[in-house]
Amino acid sequence: MVTIRAVDDHEALLELAAAWRPQRPGRRPVREIADALVEPDWAGARVVAALTPTRAALVHEGQRVDVPGDLLQALLDGFSATGALVEGCLTTQALRSGEGAAAPSVQVERPPILVPRFVRPNVEDDPYVRARDHESRVQTMEPAVLDALEHGERHAFVATDLLWLDDVPLDDVPLLERKRLLEAVLEPSFLVRISPYVRASAQLTLVTWGNLGFRELHYRGANSGYTAGRENSDHAVTRPPDGPGGRSTGAAPLR
Repeated sequence: MVTIRAVDDHEALLELAAAWRPQRPGRRPVREIADALVEPDWAGARVVAALTPTRAALVHEGQRVDVPGDLLQALLDGFSATGALVEGCLTTQALRSGEGAAAPSVQVERPPILVPRFVRPNVEDDPYVRARDHESRVQTMEPAVLDALEHGERHAFVATDLLWLDDVPLDDVPLLERKRLLEAVLEPSFLVRISPYVRASAQLTLVTWGNLGFRELHYRGANSGYTAGRENSDHAVTRPPDGPGGRSTGAAPLR
């Protein structure tokens, strides 16, 4: 009976996962996102993981994604709840970096001393243009990532949000609490990461992420909910800030 129940739970989670679509960044500037949590964009295929203690599956745009068995086993090994839907990204970037290999913590750094300078307006920095271009890049990138997976290329799963936990939807739960719950039910490993995040004041970390090759950052309100398949006005994307030597072009192309 327990086995049957476990199968039923997973099938129910798969139905929810098939209906899931990622939320999209809104059109507000990052400076208007109240109490923002900032994390890097992992530049891969957006998926949702349907997890129970005995079964794991990854779903993209309503379809199950074939991934190597060691990744599914790593998800099972790190999972410690009855059932969950975990949003994340399939990417090779995490395998070239230690980011997300340990449970994240909110960092607050003393703001650096900045020298005022003239900044030429750039249309790419317009929030609407930035969000539109981000979605366009993701839609172009995802088929290539899925094709690479079919050909056996190794990818990591980077968890970015917790959408459902033990029969309870978490859409209306504040983001910071969802992040904390995610850390409580999923243990990071080499193939399974939890995306790090910091407060917007942690400028040195944001610059470092740019130097590591992350081309975009996500700003999401700590008290924001999750709007599946729709724009979220408390979510914005932008490029990393300039470091002392100017804007970094990244260490390597990301996928």
